[in-house]
Amino acid sequence: LVIDSIQTMVCESGGASSAGGITQVRECVGLFLRLAKSTGVPIILVGHVTKSGGVAGPRTVEHMVDTVLYLEGSAASSGGPNLRMLRASKNRFGSSDEVGVYEMNGSQELGGRLVPVSDPSSLFLAERFDVDDLEGCAISIVVEGMRPMTVEVQALVTPAGHGKSFSGRRTVDGISPSRLLLILAVLQKRCGINFSRHDVYTNVVGGMRLSNSKQEGSGSDLAVAVSLASSLFSIPVRSDTAFVGEIGLLGELRQVSSVEKRINEARRMGFSRVIIPSRNGGKKAKRNKFGRYSSAQSKVNFSGIDCIEANNLLDAIENGLVSKIPKKQPPRKKYKNSSKHNNSGAKDDFIIDDDDDDNDEYYFQ
Repeated sequence: LVIDSIQTMVCESGGASSAGGITQVRECVGLFLRLAKSTGVPIILVGHVTKSGGVAGPRTVEHMVDTVLYLEGSAASSGGPNLRMLRASKNRFGSSDEVGVYEMNGSQELGGRLVPVSDPSSLFLAERFDVDDLEGCAISIVVEGMRPMTVEVQALVTPAGHGKSFSGRRTVDGISPSRLLLILAVLQKRCGINFSRHDVYTNVVGGMRLSNSKQEGSGSDLAVAVSLASSLFSIPVRSDTAFVGEIGLLGELRQVSSVEKRINEARRMGFSRVIIPSRNGGKKAKRNKFGRYSSAQSKVNFSGIDCIEANNLLDAIENGLVSKIPKKQPPRKKYKNSSKHNNSGAKDDFIIDDDDDDNDEYYFQ
């Protein structure tokens, strides 16, 4: 028995309240609950959701039913997959970590049905050119529920063309806007990569929304940072490399859950390298006097795939690009002694320049 929707039902025990009210929804759910228990007939109640994504109506409705499922998704772009994610926030009959992936098929043969997708990774990467190193495009391995899958993160960084604004436009699709601002701040403070006076656009291909997943809110930080640096410096990302890791405020890479599942998924999809955070038992990177992490990384072969363990963000970015980020010395400051203030007969002009490479910034044309 399928009821669509519970907000349109009324019953006598609900009194004179209108359909969709708190009393009517609670009493109608209780009526269907007693019917299901007494007859053994499974009942599916379709309900509305609020703007925040919760079930509309009284909170007691979620406690009365056995399972609460959310069907999420967005309309597909031109030529892209039209996907739906079925997530369980409550399940008395099994695990709530499982996630179902479906594709809305609008063909006449299937009549617009939801078709299960057994291999979402291949679907997301179907239109990607694997043989080419692309600029501003990085692959991240995420875990939806208990299922690992590959997603493509794209970034575009262009000079701001509106006035002399110091901060450019920030446009995101698929990740949290606050997470993007955090990554940009870490890149500028800890790595010396400045995005001021630039417009930044990021997108997760395939309609995936990583911000909706509680455990994947930050697991794709490294892929976002690599794609941003690649687009800013016009250096392509290696097509044989996948990225996994969370970025900390100090510029370090932090561990994420289900690392082995992500590595196996990357190997299954044909990647030969994956950059991951250094494991807890590895050697910790030390910070210099400027607060930046020194170079510390290791390379381990795991089930036929090279796992590059990096402790800091800058090393992970340079290992993921086809070439290193160009580092250029800032202009040297020249101070000329004036004869007016030099009564002691000072010698020639002098140049103040410290040869400490750790304090260098990254410049680009």
